[in-house]
Amino acid sequence: MSLVKLAGGRIVDPANGRDAVAGDLYIRDGRIVDDPGPGMKVNQTIDLAGRIVMAGGIDIHSHICGGKVNLARTLMLDDHRDHVDTATNLKRSGGGRATPSTFVTGYRYAEMGFTAAFEPAMVASNARHAHAELADTPMIDKGC
Repeated sequence: MSLVKLAGGRIVDPANGRDAVAGDLYIRDGRIVDDPGPGMKVNQTIDLAGRIVMAGGIDIHSHICGGKVNLARTLMLDDHRDHVDTATNLKRSGGGRATPSTFVTGYRYAEMGFTAAFEPAMVASNARHAHAELADTPMIDKGC
């Protein structure tokens, strides 16, 4: 059994009435538990002091794939061509501010604390391409 301790973060869990500053959580075999149990040895401790620990967000109306997003990418060439990656100071495709690539979209959602996003309006004629884009979007769960 593996046991990971998330130490010192502010735990926000409205469903269970919990808002604890500097609380601890444990992950035992991939599941969150309040109490690790007697005699359990912590395999890894992750210091989350000054950070918030909470459930990930779910965007149920996202428009992250499909024909309308690709049309926007096509019509906004300057958005991609002129995008400079702040981390590397290099121009690269896919960045885009208004219509980023599927790769960038997945990471931006994760950075905002989302764990899932759903496409609400997939047109049948675009279904194959929309599903390919969803498959290419990393880091988050997604669906239509």
